[in-house]
Amino acid sequence: MAMTRRTVLVSAAALATISRAGFAAAAGKGRSIVIFYSRTGTIKGLAQSVAKLTGAETLELALEQPYAANYSDMTYIAREERQKGARREIATTIPDLTSYDTIFLGTPYWWGGVSIPMRTFLMDYPLDGKTIVPFVVWEDIRTYCPKAKILEGFHRTQSEAADCEADLKAWLQDLKLI
Repeated sequence: MAMTRRTVLVSAAALATISRAGFAAAAGKGRSIVIFYSRTGTIKGLAQSVAKLTGAETLELALEQPYAANYSDMTYIAREERQKGARREIATTIPDLTSYDTIFLGTPYWWGGVSIPMRTFLMDYPLDGKTIVPFVVWEDIRTYCPKAKILEGFHRTQSEAADCEADLKAWLQDLKLI
């Protein structure tokens, strides 16, 4: 059969679809997405590594009202928000998550749990029936996702995070996600 332009375009579209869905989906593991909040860039770097290793899509949570640029001002505000149970509204448009089986959650550790933006996300978007794979912090994710399957999390401090891709890969392999 001769290769027509249409055959080439259809084949290219099929390959692009498989690539977008990720290699895990192509292998029958379902769609996955990395949802993360990163203020300093540390979590973003880890999220990009998780996505690269797993073929997952990524979604960064941006805020309607960003935190103060000064770190000490920001920590004061965030600590007070955590103590009061306050919210930080998400500006990011959240896609329909029903087609995702596995959701990687990346968030910094703030005073005993997830960041305020991640807490807001988890309160607004129940992840019932999903497999949750947290990185950096997972202590209170069970509180916000009581009907999800939560796998063992991955944690590194900010100073360790820049050079931990081998550990991250080993963690994902142990969980049989790559």
